[in-house]
Amino acid sequence: MKFLLVTDLDNTLVGDDEATQLFNQRLQPVRSQICLIYATGRSHASTCQLIAQKQLLAPDYLIAGVGSEIYQDGTIDLDWAQYLSQDWDKMAIASLAQQFSQLKPQSLKEQNPWKISYCLEPAAENISTLQALQQKLTASGLAAQIIFSSNRDLDILPQTSNKGNALTYLQKRLQIPSEATLVCGDSGNDISMFQQNVRGVIVANALSELLEWHREYGTENHYLAGSACAWGIIEGMAYFWGF
Repeated sequence: MKFLLVTDLDNTLVGDDEATQLFNQRLQPVRSQICLIYATGRSHASTCQLIAQKQLLAPDYLIAGVGSEIYQDGTIDLDWAQYLSQDWDKMAIASLAQQFSQLKPQSLKEQNPWKISYCLEPAAENISTLQALQQKLTASGLAAQIIFSSNRDLDILPQTSNKGNALTYLQKRLQIPSEATLVCGDSGNDISMFQQNVRGVIVANALSELLEWHREYGTENHYLAGSACAWGIIEGMAYFWGF
């Protein structure tokens, strides 16, 4: 049976070089049994730089831009792109978001056709800004969702797009069952992966936004690792799969 391992990069697989190297070594002998997917908030270009810089294993698929893009061998998945494009009015959403002066656009390289990214400051007003923005989007009938993570990054995506939906799309394509699927993460933009019918590992250095979600909604399918970064992934693989 094939296993599906889906992991976030920053502060999950990446963050402790020794642990990342050990993860690579552990996976090498069973690599043919595991379909490896990286799911990140980073752009495709930024992710490729990180993979080279940290000498990460080449993934089978790459979920980039918080689930707004899927790549295989550097080629974008056009079926996923077409699916996200339905009811997505990027220009209208961007002009609505401009009404909020607290939203500072992230660099152009972090934007893509299915994602509008901002930094939200100051932190004190985060909750009220998020609520007001969501209300405006809903009132205007624009199909979009807001994903807020790391107490700073605000992404507006198509209603159908997030890491969890991208993972489920690939899981169905690969026909790998839920009990053979393991997701790993540390922040708010990983919550959608843990909401799927899969096994999940939350690394010990996870942010409060994910830990709070786990306290409220966590099940026996969610393992809170005692170790940080890739040590936590290794721990979770042993717990669920005996690897």
